[in-house]
Amino acid sequence: MAKGRILEEAIAAASDRRRFLSKIAIASAGVAAMGAGLMEGQTSAPTDADILNFALNLEYLEAEFYTVATTGMTIDQMGIGITGTGTQGAATGGQKVDLTNSSFPTLAIADEIANDERDHVTLIRQALTAAGAQPIAQPAINLNALGIGFGSLAEFLTLARAFEDVGVSAYAGAAPLISSKTVLAYAAQILAAEAEHVSNIRLQVAQLGIPTTLLDGVDILPPPSGQNYFSLNNMALAQTRTPGQVLYIAYGFMANVTSGGFFPNGVNGNINMSSTGVSITNVTNAVVTPTTLTTSQSSVVLDASASTSASGSLKYMFVVAPGGLQAALLQTPGSPMATVDFVNGPGLYLVQLVVTDASGNTSKSGVIMLTYQP
Repeated sequence: MAKGRILEEAIAAASDRRRFLSKIAIASAGVAAMGAGLMEGQTSAPTDADILNFALNLEYLEAEFYTVATTGMTIDQMGIGITGTGTQGAATGGQKVDLTNSSFPTLAIADEIANDERDHVTLIRQALTAAGAQPIAQPAINLNALGIGFGSLAEFLTLARAFEDVGVSAYAGAAPLISSKTVLAYAAQILAAEAEHVSNIRLQVAQLGIPTTLLDGVDILPPPSGQNYFSLNNMALAQTRTPGQVLYIAYGFMANVTSGGFFPNGVNGNINMSSTGVSITNVTNAVVTPTTLTTSQSSVVLDASASTSASGSLKYMFVVAPGGLQAALLQTPGSPMATVDFVNGPGLYLVQLVVTDASGNTSKSGVIMLTYQP
């Protein structure tokens, strides 16, 4: 069934369109970025229009990201509506990215996702209008907020992974808000489509060996930085985020603010404040610096002191990764530091960090690429 028909039929079937808006808001794919629960700090539940417009802010962001990366154009230039209530802004930053590679049809996949996200923007705007509510305008969007995403295929997949994992983890938490079985059925179909997006992106990240870092304590990294191809918890369930936790990430990892990061002037609508992010201090995660380095020195020191533990003190182990020259690793037991000696002359040396906490939880860093050019 076409996505447009899902909204049209669901809205038409409702005897009270305004009341039904809260349900169709959940059915929209945009709620994938909304998350579960109420906005932190709110004393009452957000209105139906508040919920859907919050989702629309985030769909604008995803649509702009994928569209600019694949075409070099904004969604406004592609003919997608961005007008509405609130302060309208432009999408700035970013550029078309060369997504061709020999391992995956990344460009074709990204084109499909870009088209899906533009459809999501249009569908949410139509749902609001059909229910007698005003869609919010696209707020100002800074696509260069994190300084990555458009410099290479690896950067694109790194940022796409972050967007998709945040969206799916949040969407899972929205399910309890749905009261209509009909809408829930449609939402399940849309969630399945979003899950296909994230699974494909995570597989590319894993197979291409692209390092990733934790966004917050909810995040589950794919290989090579993590161990899970799927972003599921230890009960094989998707993670969840509240709107405030989503905005914490979108605003550049800042708590209790109403602007920043990808939204330099904030989002439009009444749900607009970030909450405290989920701490990563209770997650075992291998973090090492530098991650890539070209040097004329005959050795380099790696520092893993930023690694985090879910349980007790950490054990650190640096190992030589396959594919490069054999390095000599000098490590002191219990120390997060290691010296890499380039004993086999000029060339590329590959190293990886493995950390283990007191409960036996382990985490691997991405492959550290060290080039010795005396």
